[in-house]
Amino acid sequence: MRHKKFRFSHLRLNGVPVEVHYGDLLVAQGEVAVGVDWEVVVTTQDELHLEPAPYDVHVETADARQLWGPGLLVRSDGRAHVFRGGGVLAGFSVDEFPA
Repeated sequence: MRHKKFRFSHLRLNGVPVEVHYGDLLVAQGEVAVGVDWEVVVTTQDELHLEPAPYDVHVETADARQLWGPGLLVRSDGRAHVFRGGGVLAGFSVDEFPA
């Protein structure tokens, strides 16, 4: 399994900016998989009441890198939220995995 983690400080959900306290984007690829699996784990500054539903998830890293894709909210307690990637993660290439 190959994986890479990105720390991010900016998040938009369905185009709406969200104040981030801490955020990680985790990208992984199995040994025989062609595509990647990805997940966003984020703690927000303010409490958000999000429905378990698909969202357009767009993150921006500290170096202004943009990564985005469709994600499904799978867990939320109001401040900690987990989105599981439901499709292609734009802005990422499998060539970026460490050798």
